[in-house]
Amino acid sequence: MRRKMQMWIGLLFFFFMLPIITVKLPIWPQQEATTQSSKQDTKIVYAANTATEKNALINNKDASFKTLIYFTHSHEAYYPILKSQKQKITAYHNATNVLQLGSIIEAHFKQNDLSTDILEVDTMSEMQKKNIPLYKAYDAVRPYVKKQLEKKEYDLVLDFHRDSANKKATTATLDGEKYARIAIVLGAENKQYKFNEAYAEQLSAHLNQLVPNISRGVIKKEGSGVNGIYNQDLSKKLLVVELGGVDNTEDELNRTIAILARAISEAFSNQTSS
Repeated sequence: MRRKMQMWIGLLFFFFMLPIITVKLPIWPQQEATTQSSKQDTKIVYAANTATEKNALINNKDASFKTLIYFTHSHEAYYPILKSQKQKITAYHNATNVLQLGSIIEAHFKQNDLSTDILEVDTMSEMQKKNIPLYKAYDAVRPYVKKQLEKKEYDLVLDFHRDSANKKATTATLDGEKYARIAIVLGAENKQYKFNEAYAEQLSAHLNQLVPNISRGVIKKEGSGVNGIYNQDLSKKLLVVELGGVDNTEDELNRTIAILARAISEAFSNQTSS
């Protein structure tokens, strides 16, 4: 009888302790890593000062600030992303490339109340079909951009690229977190480039306010060997954005895109809505 009582007490103790054990044991280790990543992203990107601001961000489906994004050199690739997906390490890739960042950019822009259209053209695929050389990429994408700008008015137009510079030149660090640095390219042979320059300088300055040194500044290009216009004559609000370089990782790019979205919202969108 005494042995049976001890057995029942032992069973009751086990079932009583089971919920506590279940909570504390790391049964799904990957969940802990995901939670930590989410907290970091919230701190850097989505932080709103009050609950009211958070609710307004979620419930406001009609963003007033309209952006158009596209990719002239759509097959520009990032080495670490190719490596993680067991792809051939190459500067250009037909499937794993800067074009694939479109959905990530759109998501971060939406979180910051920016309406986003993505130009539906894989420029370099079209160039391959028509046997157009790489140096004519800006000419190849121009009709698509022109047509879209005639259909709809935008507050900002961004042509995203991947720079060829190495990791040291294209990476910034803040509080132990690494970011892909941004360079904004300006075609100085465009007659109205001063307007584009004003937008570029304002965006660059605001980026560096959020994360020091994340912007490499505004790079003017003109003369022989460069395009000099980059289709910026189509809009005074069109900027060419070099998003990191060949050595930047997916996490670094994601953090930077989040900061870019926030910078655009704070530097331009808030002014538009006021």
